[in-house]
Amino acid sequence: MAVATSGGSSAPPADGTTRGQTFPELLACSKTIVEGTLKDVRPAGKAHVRVTMSVERWLKPKTGLDTTTFDLADPTVRDPEEAYGQGDHVLMVIPSNRDQIATTFPFQGQEIPATRGRIIRTLPGVTDADCPTEFR
Repeated sequence: MAVATSGGSSAPPADGTTRGQTFPELLACSKTIVEGTLKDVRPAGKAHVRVTMSVERWLKPKTGLDTTTFDLADPTVRDPEEAYGQGDHVLMVIPSNRDQIATTFPFQGQEIPATRGRIIRTLPGVTDADCPTEFR
C-alpha cells in the first residue's frame, strides 16, 4: 500500500478561497507530529481509520508512548493511492481537526530526515494562534 504524500487539510477554507497552508501553519494546526512504523491500519467508522504506530520519535508533543493508536480521517476518501499501509515508516503530522487528513512525509520527494530537521527548526517559532481559523 502507498503512503499518503499530501494532505493536512481536506476541506476548503471557510472563506471560500482555495488557499493552502504554509509549512508553519501546518505545524501550528497539528495536535501531534510523530515518526514511526505503522503496525496496523483498520477501518474506524465512516471516513476514518484506526492506525497503530510503533513510535520512533515524538516531535509534538515531545514525548509519548512507544506504541500508540490514532483515529484519523481516511485519506482514501480523497484518493485510493494515499492509503496507509501496514509496515510503512512515516513522519506524520496529525491535524487538530479530526476530520482533516493527516499529512505524511516524505512529501513532494523530500526524505524523512530532511523534513524532520525542518520541523525541528520551525516548530519552536509557531503557536496555536498561528493556525488560521479555516484550518481549525
